[in-house]
Amino acid sequence: MKAKQLFALTALTLAAGAVLADDAPGAPLTRAEVAQSVLAARADGTLRHAGDIAPEEEMEAARAHPSTSTLTRTDEKADVLAARAAGTLRHSGEIAPEEQMEYAQAHPSTSTLTRAEVKAEVLEARANGTLIPAGEGAYPDGQAGSPEFRAYAANRVASPSPALHASK
Repeated sequence: MKAKQLFALTALTLAAGAVLADDAPGAPLTRAEVAQSVLAARADGTLRHAGDIAPEEEMEAARAHPSTSTLTRTDEKADVLAARAAGTLRHSGEIAPEEQMEYAQAHPSTSTLTRAEVKAEVLEARANGTLIPAGEGAYPDGQAGSPEFRAYAANRVASPSPALHASK
């Protein structure tokens, strides 16, 4: 007897849920409803192209605002040659190689250690077994650009010398 009651209660619950789901305002549309709305939008001309702007809209905008150049190819070439001769022609890209070189010369990196000091530290680190193989330096606090060197003399805090990473 209890099985029949449980079955009836389950069937009644499922039926009530299905009825309420059909009346829900945010319920998803069926495939047929979506197809019908697409066909209706296509018929009345309100169907939009997928994406930000449709190709036909781009063409309409180009026709509405034509942008024709007033310079000929010869004029453009002459302007480029004149700028090159005057030294005002900009390099393509973010930064020109000569600008990089100019910056490097304006900001030279100076070492606080002599070559002999670095060599002594490397030999000591190799003897102690604390020499870090090249490319395996650790970074403190996960910050890139400031590696923490473990291979340094006992009286030094950190060594800016990249020679400490040498594996030879």
